[in-house]
Amino acid sequence: MDLGTGDGRFVLAHAAAHPERLVLGVDANADGMTEASRRAAQPAGRGGQPNARFVVAALEALPAELDGLADRVTVHFPWGSLRAAAAGHDPTATARLVRLLQPGGVLELLLADGERDAAQPVDPDTVTGAFTDLGLRVTELAPATFADAAAVHSSWGKRLLRNPTAGRTAWRIRLVASAAESNGHG
Repeated sequence: MDLGTGDGRFVLAHAAAHPERLVLGVDANADGMTEASRRAAQPAGRGGQPNARFVVAALEALPAELDGLADRVTVHFPWGSLRAAAAGHDPTATARLVRLLQPGGVLELLLADGERDAAQPVDPDTVTGAFTDLGLRVTELAPATFADAAAVHSSWGKRLLRNPTAGRTAWRIRLVASAAESNGHG
C-alpha cells in the first residue's frame, strides 16, 4: 500500500502508474481531494482508478489499523501539524508518521518554507536527525526544485518554488525504515 498526502492528482497519477497497488490519499482538508475522489470512482474505461482511495483525516487522527501497512509514504509540501511532523519539529507527530511504514518502507518528503513558516524553517539536519532517531536511514537529501513540485502535481509547491525568495529553502528527502526494526508497530 502507498499512502500519500496532499494533492489528489498525485494520488490518481500514482494509482494509474501502479494498478497493482492500493494507493491511499490522506488529507485533513476534504476540498483538496473531492475532484480526485470523484474521478477515481469513475468506471475504469472513463479514467477511474479503482485502486485509489481517499481518507479525510489529520495525521494524529489516522486509525492505528494503518500502522505498519504502508511500504511507501509521501508527504508533499505540507503545512500546519503535518509540516511540523515532517520537519521533525513535533516528535510525537513525527513518530506517528513513521509508524505508518512497514519495515523496509520508504518515506519521501518534499518540504519548503513559506512565509508563515519563518518561525520554524526546514532544517535538513533536524529532519534527518528526527527520522534517524526513529530507525530510518537517509537515502537522498537534495534541494527541491520547481520540477520536483511539477512532477508530483503540487500547485502549492510550484507556487513556493516558482519565485524563490532569499532565505527560503526547499528539500527533497528520501528515507528508508530499517527492515530489521518494527518502527514501533510490532
